[in-house]
Amino acid sequence: MTFLEAVAREEGFYVEGSRPNRNKNPGDIEFGRFATAHGATQGDPRFAVFPDAATGWAAMKALFQGPAYKGLTVAEALNKWAPPVENQTNAYIANVCKWAACQPTDVIDSLLS
Repeated sequence: MTFLEAVAREEGFYVEGSRPNRNKNPGDIEFGRFATAHGATQGDPRFAVFPDAATGWAAMKALFQGPAYKGLTVAEALNKWAPPVENQTNAYIANVCKWAACQPTDVIDSLLS
């Protein structure tokens, strides 16, 4: 499983009927300028709705490859992506690392190609 697939799994994308699944938004990206610029057609209201899963995957990859995440470790990136105020971030990091066979100290840039 890739890093992006592991994040999508943790977000619940592969669960039929879940919000990320319904919205074709594997990263559960919030609706706003970034999401709109990457193909989101609306919000639900907080999270972006993409026209198809391919567009949602491309937006997720673009966000992780963007300047806000460039050079971050897995732990740093996921603390930003799924902050502890809303998530059990330590469990999130552990699951993603287990599923993607990476370490919290790995830089995400190398996991996105």
